[in-house]
Amino acid sequence: MDHHQIIEYFDRIRLSYSDYQNRPCDRRLLDELHRAHQFTIPFENLDMVHGIPVSLEPSALFDKIIRRRRGGNCFEINGLSGEFLRALGFGVRDCFSRYFRDAQGEIPFRRHRLLLVETLDGTCFWDIGIGQRSPLSTLRLLEGVVQEQRGERYRFTKEPFFGWMLWEEYQGEWLRILSFTEEPQHWVDFITTCVWCELAPESPFHQQNIVALKTPHGRKTMDGNTFRRFEGDCVQECPDLTEEECKVLLQEEFGLVF
Repeated sequence: MDHHQIIEYFDRIRLSYSDYQNRPCDRRLLDELHRAHQFTIPFENLDMVHGIPVSLEPSALFDKIIRRRRGGNCFEINGLSGEFLRALGFGVRDCFSRYFRDAQGEIPFRRHRLLLVETLDGTCFWDIGIGQRSPLSTLRLLEGVVQEQRGERYRFTKEPFFGWMLWEEYQGEWLRILSFTEEPQHWVDFITTCVWCELAPESPFHQQNIVALKTPHGRKTMDGNTFRRFEGDCVQECPDLTEEECKVLLQEEFGLVF
C-alpha cells in the first residue's frame, strides 16, 4: 500500500492522515483505528447474494472497499485492514479462526479471518469482521483477564486443542465466541474457505442480505428484508421491507450503493 493509498484509506474511515502520520504504533492508535473502521466499513455479503465472485487479492479489496466504498466479509475487511496496518508500521499476523456462536455444540471448522497486531504495548486482537455482537475496540491478548467495553465483558482462555478462546459474558453466562491459533496465514490461504461461504448449499452467507455496522451507542443491521437498530437493551425493528426500501436503507444507513 503506497503513500497515496494510505491517504485514501484514512479518508474512507473518516480520519485525516495529517493527524496520524507521526503517531507511534501503540495500542491507543490501534484502538482509534479499530473504532473508526467499525463506524464506517460495514460487514456485508451483497456480492455473495448476487452471485458476484469475491476476490481476496489485496488490490481488488482496495478497489472494492476504499474506492467503491463497499464493505465485505471477514476475509475481505480484516484482510484489507491488515494491509493498512502493516503500511503504518504495525506487525500483523492473519489468523484462521473457528466461530462458535452458531456451532450448535459441534466443533466448527475454520471459516473466519482475524488479526493479531503487535504494538508498542504488546499483542492485540483485531476483528472488524463480525456482524453480530463483538468488541468495539481491540483486546489485549492476555489469558484470563476480563476486559470490559461499554458494558460488554470479554476474556481469553487457552485450550490444548483450540488454542486461544475468546469468551463473552451474556445475560450472566460466559459463552464462546471463537477460537484461533497463532500460526500466520497468507491471503491465499483463505480463498478455499471464502469460496465455501460463497457457494456451499449450507453456507448462510449467500442466502439473504447480511449487513451490520457499529454505531456510537450500539449497532444497526439488515437481515434479509428486516432492518434493526440496537441501542443498549432497546431494539428498533422495521420488518417486511420492500426491495426498494432495502436499497434506500442500505445507502442511507450503511453508505452502500449496489
